[in-house]
Amino acid sequence: MPWWSHLGRSNAVAVPRSVRTKANDPKFCEAFNGPIRSVRLLTHFVQFLVFVVAGGHMMTSSPTVIGAISMRAVVATAVFITSIWLLAQPAFAENRVALVIGNGSYEKVPELPNPPRDAADIGRALERLNFKVTQIRNATAHEMRKAVVDFGRAAEGAEMAVVFYAGHGMEVGGENWLIPTSAELRSDADIESEAVSLRSISLQVSKARQLGLVILDACRNNPFAAKMKRALSTRAVARGLAPTEPSDNVLIAYAARDGTTASDGDGRNSPFTTALLRHIETPGLEISFLFRRVRDDVMIATKREQQPFVYGSLSKEEIYLRAPAVTAPARLAADPVVVGPTEDEKFWQAIQTSTVAGLYEEFLSRYPRSSHVAEARQRIKDFRSKEVAAAAPAAIPSRLDENSKAIKGSEDSITRPSDRNLFTAEHSQKVAAIGAAQRLDVPKFTISPAQDDSLGASSRFVGIWSSKLGWGNGKGRYGMLIITEVSATGLARGYYLWGPPVQQSWTQDAAGYRAFAEYIVNDKFSIKVNPEVTAKLDSKNVLTMSAAKSGKLSEKSSIELRPIWQLARVRESVEPSAKREQPSRNQAPKREAPAGSSPPRNVSGSAMEDRYRACRKLVKGFAQREACARTGSI
Repeated sequence: MPWWSHLGRSNAVAVPRSVRTKANDPKFCEAFNGPIRSVRLLTHFVQFLVFVVAGGHMMTSSPTVIGAISMRAVVATAVFITSIWLLAQPAFAENRVALVIGNGSYEKVPELPNPPRDAADIGRALERLNFKVTQIRNATAHEMRKAVVDFGRAAEGAEMAVVFYAGHGMEVGGENWLIPTSAELRSDADIESEAVSLRSISLQVSKARQLGLVILDACRNNPFAAKMKRALSTRAVARGLAPTEPSDNVLIAYAARDGTTASDGDGRNSPFTTALLRHIETPGLEISFLFRRVRDDVMIATKREQQPFVYGSLSKEEIYLRAPAVTAPARLAADPVVVGPTEDEKFWQAIQTSTVAGLYEEFLSRYPRSSHVAEARQRIKDFRSKEVAAAAPAAIPSRLDENSKAIKGSEDSITRPSDRNLFTAEHSQKVAAIGAAQRLDVPKFTISPAQDDSLGASSRFVGIWSSKLGWGNGKGRYGMLIITEVSATGLARGYYLWGPPVQQSWTQDAAGYRAFAEYIVNDKFSIKVNPEVTAKLDSKNVLTMSAAKSGKLSEKSSIELRPIWQLARVRESVEPSAKREQPSRNQAPKREAPAGSSPPRNVSGSAMEDRYRACRKLVKGFAQREACARTGSI
């Protein structure tokens, strides 16, 4: 048999059994399919080179020829290996994986209400941080072990691997255990078969290249310990969790330091999870400082009764769950400073092509000293004149028919009231103008409520809310709230906008916005930003946003917002004299005067511009003022 016939079957590059076994795993192949093909190709190429070198040796005995062939083979091999390595790099692209467990419905001990909610909220936050999240709730021992093993396979080669656990945990004999919902734990000897060790989870997250992170909100008061029998007298069941020493790239965060217990809290989340949600998505917050902020917030919230603690140490490399925002390089001092347009100039540029007189009225009310005041007044006068001229040629019916139609229209409005306002292009222009003047990054949004749906108590939140002043009575940055819808269950969706920072701003991040979906409870809801913002709508239709400074909760600020546009029509207050006047049974109901007729007694002025000024003193809301000026009545 010729010597070269064995080359096709030779194992020039031996592949370990573990790799050959994992190559049959679809998840493994999905991440490493490219490198495996490259290794196989490299194997065949090396076999070919061996054939070339060996064949050359068999065919010639000249040392010069053999040396030339060998040198070419070495150079070709080096070039080929380098190419294969460069081609394989995209297959090892950075990725992030997370396992989130929330155990609350325990079968043998009282239920914990918060862990499932804590796990759900943390899972959504990690997804927003580009983690591939696996969530399990109220898991049995088998489900937890299977999830940990599957997670360990996914963590191999990942950039970051994070495990968050909320539920019961305990220390037995110096080792920490996470308790599934199916556990009974009659004896401490049952712990290994009925619980999951923290050590096994730490080993799985250590497979990540940059960071393995275990977050345990599991230091709650343990109800299993009181009834657990001791198989060994020397085996202690301690209060809380024991200290741990993770491997080089692993951090383990406890909600309460070793030997102490954590509070489950009275709100939606535990104090630890609440603080973690407040800071985990902060851009440019290094992982060590993230848990420092969480520690400070928890100690303030629990009056120093609970102290979170982090075990493990990392290298000097900075690690971020959300990378710092990219900022433009600072200009050189020698560069000329270009002064941008003022707020009134931006507002004017946004509305100068509009034919809506109300926008120019709003401009005059906001910027009475602007250089465009005279031009704005002239445009208002021109628009009003055109409206009057367009209405003059219309045929005027007899006064009797006109009054009859007015009475019928009034009765129809009583029997079938319109309970909502339409969001028109005029309102959209106004939002854009205010956003430009306050340098807000206004997102694209749509408001199209179904006309057949009845409005609930929380529907008055739906609207565009703005303020002429910034936070802290004008000392801080501008803010705006766009609430596009509120469901029947009170779930509000929309956008929170903030303007560029000023010198007094707590943070110096650039202007932006954050989409939110939060439940309204007692006419208020919270927005998960840093710092957290609480929005409350009072009986005067003023939506007040308030916040406390991170790390210094005693320092607070607020901003009062009023509607640019509002879905639900809010009843306007009337004059006291009008409240005391009660119509008699034989007295005709008050009617809305048709366009073109003499204005009612409570709105004076024959020209529309005069009526608009009068209506502005009596009516709140831009759309209501426009209707009052056109019809001459409230």
